[in-house]
Amino acid sequence: MSTTLSTEERTRLLKDLYGRYGLYITSLEKQPLSPHTVRAYQTRMQHFLGFLGENIGQYKDALSSVNTRDYVARDYKLYLKQELKSSPQTVNAYLTAIDSFYIFLGLGKVKAKREDLPALAPQALTAKEQKDFLRAIEDCKSVRDKAIATLLLYSGMRIGECAALNEDDIALSERKGVVKIRAGKGGGYREIPLNSQSREALHAWLAHRRKIYPNNFDPAFFISNLGQRLSVDGIDHAIRKLAKSAKLEGVSAHTLRHTCLTNLVRAGNDMVMVAQIGGHKKLETTMRYSLPTKFDQEEAMEKILVEF
Repeated sequence: MSTTLSTEERTRLLKDLYGRYGLYITSLEKQPLSPHTVRAYQTRMQHFLGFLGENIGQYKDALSSVNTRDYVARDYKLYLKQELKSSPQTVNAYLTAIDSFYIFLGLGKVKAKREDLPALAPQALTAKEQKDFLRAIEDCKSVRDKAIATLLLYSGMRIGECAALNEDDIALSERKGVVKIRAGKGGGYREIPLNSQSREALHAWLAHRRKIYPNNFDPAFFISNLGQRLSVDGIDHAIRKLAKSAKLEGVSAHTLRHTCLTNLVRAGNDMVMVAQIGGHKKLETTMRYSLPTKFDQEEAMEKILVEF
């Protein structure tokens, strides 16, 4: 099959390609997905379409042919593995985004085998890392960021759910507290009890907020320095800044969610209850937190050292 294209044909194909991408992103933004998820899909699709665009002569009908759809997905998978040295998790994440794009086009999921993943628990902070992170929270001068980090670490909520919180979603008293997630993943509703440390941090933030912004009537629970709802990016920045001060790498709000759920499972709590707290639709998702972590493996290997 010839891969040579005239300038006019190449321009036409690329215009169609990125036109469809624009429509896909518009559709994606209307779905009940967190801004973080939309951004992740957008970034992955931009990378895939860059690959497709560079090789458009080889995959001229990639937007209309099921066979070509599969060819380009498989070739792209090899490109990720061999050229970019991407991890199995990354490869599968990109294939999931490609599936989403082709489902939007009406062609269905691509036939490209997913990478086998090691049976490990989601990445969570070790006990020492949790202590380091908590010390960083304690030293933090921002009352708001203290409250955000404490809430995420002890509630297991998603970053998008945290950004969407309104004042009336949090009920606090001296001995009890609850946070209401009104539109979790898939639109689900759940309530998460708040422990004493979370309640203390949230009480402090509410008092600070009302003192600094006495005339602010924005319903958002967490607000920016401009008095508007704090974005997902703002929350992400706060968590990563705290992690940096604790000398921890690769820590995000998602890491804190995994840490909370891992702690709950390893403390021997009922899986159904943990699934309810995490907002999991399937119990199998929660069961992953009972699997060994990379740290568990490393620790196990160190223990078999033989003195000689």
